[in-house]
Amino acid sequence: MSLAMWALRTAAVEALRGATLVGDNVLDSEIAPLDLGPDGRVTTDRKQPFIAVYTDAADHTLDATTRLRGNGVVEVVFNTGVSAAMAVADRETGRSEIVEGLPATDASLELILDILACQIWRVLSDPGNPWAQVFLELGQIRGKSQARSSSGAERLRLAAGQLRISVEALPDPILGQDLPPASPWRRLLALMLAAEHPNAALFAMMLGEHEPALYPQVERLLGAPVRNVEAMGVYEFGGVGRDVAVTDAALETGAD
Repeated sequence: MSLAMWALRTAAVEALRGATLVGDNVLDSEIAPLDLGPDGRVTTDRKQPFIAVYTDAADHTLDATTRLRGNGVVEVVFNTGVSAAMAVADRETGRSEIVEGLPATDASLELILDILACQIWRVLSDPGNPWAQVFLELGQIRGKSQARSSSGAERLRLAAGQLRISVEALPDPILGQDLPPASPWRRLLALMLAAEHPNAALFAMMLGEHEPALYPQVERLLGAPVRNVEAMGVYEFGGVGRDVAVTDAALETGAD
């Protein structure tokens, strides 16, 4: 995993909370909200419709500028699930509903998945949602795919959907990198702190504090050994190495 994958997942989860049919029931990397039994049936122990967000495999070909910091194309996965067992009886009408206005029928299960898939991309494209804007700035959207599964087991009637968004993610920043406040990294941290997110302090620690230096940390940025960087002359100015301390200077002019 990587810092970018964590950031994408956090931004997506917070953007979706309270913005879809599932309300706040948006899960961050929760293990097995949907399970596949030995008989091939999909099951869940959830009591309400949900969205579970994961960051799946990433594919990165090393290049000359990002090297080990690169993340390549990351699969951000949104699993959705709803079952007839999640229905609640309306006190006034006595009708069983999964969400308000939708009865516990097979057609409603499929409809909820369709609505959620649409709501997910709409929320992540919302210019008024600051979490969604950070999500979009953490990489470039390269593709989208959807899948569907269901189980007709007695008393279960479960429908599950999956939306996969392929994101060409930004490379991870190095520890203590000089990141401007407008960068998605700093903006995400500001949002996490303002929301009192439980992982805000940990995310801040992973970004680190910038300490001004004479030279950028080229070895960390490129993932290159010190010997190679020194051979490139990166830390020299006019043949003077970085370990030479300049204590005085004088300006010489030619004779008249």
